[in-house]
Amino acid sequence: MSLPTAKPGQFLTFKLLKEFYGVAIENIREINRVGEITPVPKTPHYIKGVMNLRGKIIPVVNLRERFGLPSEEYTRDTCIIVIDTPAGFVGLIVDSVKEVVTLDEKVIEPAPNISQSDSGQFITGMGKLEDKVLILVDIVAAFSQDQILGLNQVANAA
Repeated sequence: MSLPTAKPGQFLTFKLLKEFYGVAIENIREINRVGEITPVPKTPHYIKGVMNLRGKIIPVVNLRERFGLPSEEYTRDTCIIVIDTPAGFVGLIVDSVKEVVTLDEKVIEPAPNISQSDSGQFITGMGKLEDKVLILVDIVAAFSQDQILGLNQVANAA
């Protein structure tokens, strides 16, 4: 089974630990500071709770924990990227948001075939920037359909 390859276009870049990630700009709704997050009992460890986004309750996920990385205290750079999924908006906590970059096909490499595990399914390619590599992810694919429906249920239960 071949994985989808990132298409050329604009990517919002963000940082988790020391790595830079890029997500297609069309999936992004907005970027917010980390505000009040209300914990919801009996949810997976990476779901931090829900937040009120202009009157709409949306689930909030710590993307570090979803990607299997160690969590850390939030800093003034920590942001919530709000993405649009088939089941509604989801907030993603990231260490920092960097910039929007435009990548053409010359600088996009296919994702390395490291693993077909859960974590490898949403990496769609590698973007080559002057001094760094950008891990390109299909952020919606980072969550299974069941997880997205579960996130939606968490928001609706709050």
